[in-house]
Amino acid sequence: MVLKEPIFIGDVVICKAEVVYVGKTSMEIFVTVEAENLARGETKLVLEGDFTFVALDRNGRPTSVPPLLIETEEQKQRFDAARSRVALKKAASQ
Repeated sequence: MVLKEPIFIGDVVICKAEVVYVGKTSMEIFVTVEAENLARGETKLVLEGDFTFVALDRNGRPTSVPPLLIETEEQKQRFDAARSRVALKKAASQ
């Protein structure tokens, strides 16, 4: 995560998340957080980051996730970049 700006008391916090990659049992989510100062009408990006989650069944074991539906070129680019990050993480852990 990268914290870019502070969030002040009274700011409205806007969180957005997008699934950018899915593997067999895991998914990567890109999250952005914005803060809006209502008095000034200004919105600023305060935080962004990638989060990896593993899907678990009712017994707490990893379970398959459905494939990601990629509809735009931007989504394809994010998917490819995430796939590269996943491959690097796997290589580093071995």
